[in-house]
Amino acid sequence: MTVIARMRAKSGHEAALRDALTALVAPTRRAPGCLTYDLHTEVGEPARFWFYEVWRAPEDHAANLESPHITGFIAQTADLLDGDLEVHFLN
Repeated sequence: MTVIARMRAKSGHEAALRDALTALVAPTRRAPGCLTYDLHTEVGEPARFWFYEVWRAPEDHAANLESPHITGFIAQTADLLDGDLEVHFLN
């Protein structure tokens, strides 16, 4: 399963969001079933961030969403994100 997640930092919070997102990479890559977990910044849009993820199974992705590093990040999103976190699931 492939997951694409997109988000925009609130003005003035770009570095804080980048740091919070970067902190997710190593523990998520170690999660069971994680095949790819890459963070990107949109060209020409330094406040827009993307995750490209590949998971062995939807259940692996769902289990990762319950992990402390993800739940801790989600608790910060109101302070860091301009708008909603957009998540798309692809086959």
